[in-house]
Amino acid sequence: MLAALGVAWGSTRQVEAQADGTATDAGPLILVGQKPRLQEFFAGDDATFTVGITNTGTVALQGVSVSNATTPSCNRTDLGPLAPGQSTSYTCSRSDVETSFLNELEATGTANGGASDSHVADAFVKVLAPDLRITKRPTTQAVQPGATARFTIVIFNTSLDTFLTDVEVDDSIVNDCDRDPIVPLNLAPGESIDYSCQQNNVQAPLTSVAVVTAIDPLSGDVLMASDVAWVDVLDMTAGLIPQPNAVAEPGAPVTFRVSLVNTGSSLLTLTGLATNQFGNVLDSGNDAIDPAHNTCLPQPSLPTIQPYGGSYTCSFVANVQGQPSDFSVILNATARDRTNQTVTATTSGTVRITNVAAAINVSATADPPFIHPPSRNVTFSVRVDNTSEADTVTLNQLQDSLLGSLNGRGTCELPTTIQPGFAYQCEFSAVVSGQVGQQKSRTITATGLDDDLNPKTVTDSTTVTVSVTDQPIRKTYMPGVANTLIGSTCLDASLLILNRQFDLIPPAHGSQHVFRFDLTRNGRLTVEMTNFVPRAGQLVVWSGACGSLELIGRNPDTALNKTVELGTRPPGLYIIQIINDGPTNPTDRYRLIVDFE
Repeated sequence: MLAALGVAWGSTRQVEAQADGTATDAGPLILVGQKPRLQEFFAGDDATFTVGITNTGTVALQGVSVSNATTPSCNRTDLGPLAPGQSTSYTCSRSDVETSFLNELEATGTANGGASDSHVADAFVKVLAPDLRITKRPTTQAVQPGATARFTIVIFNTSLDTFLTDVEVDDSIVNDCDRDPIVPLNLAPGESIDYSCQQNNVQAPLTSVAVVTAIDPLSGDVLMASDVAWVDVLDMTAGLIPQPNAVAEPGAPVTFRVSLVNTGSSLLTLTGLATNQFGNVLDSGNDAIDPAHNTCLPQPSLPTIQPYGGSYTCSFVANVQGQPSDFSVILNATARDRTNQTVTATTSGTVRITNVAAAINVSATADPPFIHPPSRNVTFSVRVDNTSEADTVTLNQLQDSLLGSLNGRGTCELPTTIQPGFAYQCEFSAVVSGQVGQQKSRTITATGLDDDLNPKTVTDSTTVTVSVTDQPIRKTYMPGVANTLIGSTCLDASLLILNRQFDLIPPAHGSQHVFRFDLTRNGRLTVEMTNFVPRAGQLVVWSGACGSLELIGRNPDTALNKTVELGTRPPGLYIIQIINDGPTNPTDRYRLIVDFE
């Protein structure tokens, strides 16, 4: 017996897959094959086959059997059960083989519930004729669905002295390989001819047997020889299912289930798995995919996928992020067969990123919230909070019901962007006038756009009120304090109590009063000095320890009232310095208060 020319399990079956890559026969699935796929010898020898059956499905098979075998001894009824992935094998033979033949057989397995699957496999026994030979090459080839399989056929008169006439070729599958010439074809001893033929649009695996006949004109005998060629189909489908298939913006982790089905007839080894959004799924160093939740990684090597509906599934977790839209993930899978031919499959899965409505909240305060008639300059603080969970808001309008646009007024500058959970703040001043008992209100409205692909408008407004009163505001008077008790340096500065008004006689010309106070927490700080009759002078505020003071505010205006707005200040020691650059001996008291919120 000559050495076998092939070692693959010869088998045929066409498998379809659904759009998500799941085989239509995703229940019971059985695979049968024979080794050797091709054996050749001279007449009279024995043919032996090793038959292998594998449960390539996901359910157990009962009553596994082999029937309809060309070689009767290959039939079996006692091969089951087989668990998923389990295999069994046996040998069978035919004695004293005189002519070539194709040994076909069929394996069947039944699952609980009655569903069954069958698969047909073949192997070829080539009995060599002494005077006539035919070869069909390549013996095995693999093509993509729809491709062309090409063959070369060689006919050879191997006799030393016999002239052969009426040479004809009949191919069982590939009509293009037939030869029935109008003018008879003859071959002299030792002569050969060859030609090419092909099968177009191959959609399923095929086993093609070419038979050559010739006549020995001296004896009138018809000589016959045959050879076989197999065409395998390389085909694979892929599916990608995201779970969940919808997340709220800005996004969330999603589990992607990968399903690959080998719908061809060749064993495949997975070599590549990549996506447009997350890169190489098979790379454990890919930062876009958590390796702890990636079952597609080699374990320890890449998987093989059985032919005729064998499948492979895995999953990975990745963050889906973006604006409200359909987030499309395109998956490309690559595999190779035993001859290193590659096959690819492409699929996609979509995750809907749903919109979360953007929102802002506007708040405003007036400083001071109460005034004495007839009027006073009031500072209004505006705060716009982006209360969205996901959207950045571009603030493009800030309107005051009395002044109109606040852009460019005070510290208000637009447009500006506000990240989720953050706020924008600005201040502007306006004169408020009124009579005792009146409340002067104004509405401040903010308008902006979210950052969605189709931006939506967000708006909110608030009303701030200033009361007009003739009563002192947060004022507590204390008895007059002699100037000799007021400190004049940082070291002997007099202690002030926050939010309490002090009435004091101004220092003499060219001299100063120095006060100190402590903040125990962050807060908004304003120092006000009113009825400073000398007018000429300075109101100065420092922070820090004596000897290393930092100037933080100063009002040198020649005015009866002086104010220093310090904004929000941190805890610490603060020094107030009041300098008289006016009359030498003023007698009217001035009022001093430190407002702290």
